[in-house]
Amino acid sequence: MTDIKIKQDHEKYTLDELYRIIEILRSPDGCPWDRVQTHKSLTKGMVEEAYETVDAINKQSTPKMVEELGDVLLQVIFHSIIGTEDNEFGFDDVVDGCARKMIFRHSHVFGDVDAQDCKEALVNWEKMKTQEKGFTSLSEELDDIPEVFPATLRAQKVYKRIKKSGKNLPENTLNNIDFSQDIGKMLFDVCCLAEKQGVDSNLALREYTNKVIDAAKKDEL
Repeated sequence: MTDIKIKQDHEKYTLDELYRIIEILRSPDGCPWDRVQTHKSLTKGMVEEAYETVDAINKQSTPKMVEELGDVLLQVIFHSIIGTEDNEFGFDDVVDGCARKMIFRHSHVFGDVDAQDCKEALVNWEKMKTQEKGFTSLSEELDDIPEVFPATLRAQKVYKRIKKSGKNLPENTLNNIDFSQDIGKMLFDVCCLAEKQGVDSNLALREYTNKVIDAAKKDEL
């Protein structure tokens, strides 16, 4: 028996009760699978739940959004409980850190900075983010981009940060292309060509992006 009451469909569980449920699952008398999970073993699930949540949003499915957002919350609580068990951090630390970040980066709401529209708000967000992280070089900014990002997303973020720094980028051979064309088709065609040549397009882009990063760090661009 546990201290969790089984509720009827018209009753709702609270955040505290959800947290307790996962604690029970991690306990010696809990679930054998849940007990052996680690931060590392849960990473695949974290990524999958995030993608499934985005899919639910794109499909405008309210029931799926509720379900998938719950799965993301489950991941957050699960990692927090493991952190508590390892005496590293707890759920309160996650909540506190998030709250402080939101207040600091929204100085145009909680401070004396003025932002009249979305563009100005975003500029201020990026400024405060850089200040918060304490970046003093382009290398630090580039290293901050997660390597696990999808290759195209990572490449675009690398391009954006190098461009913002004022450094020159490798010559773009597509500069003269009419971009009224379907960029999606262009990317698909490249993937098809890579498949024909036996090349992993995702890996190829990652490797080239790494070269761009290395060159930017050496100030060779």
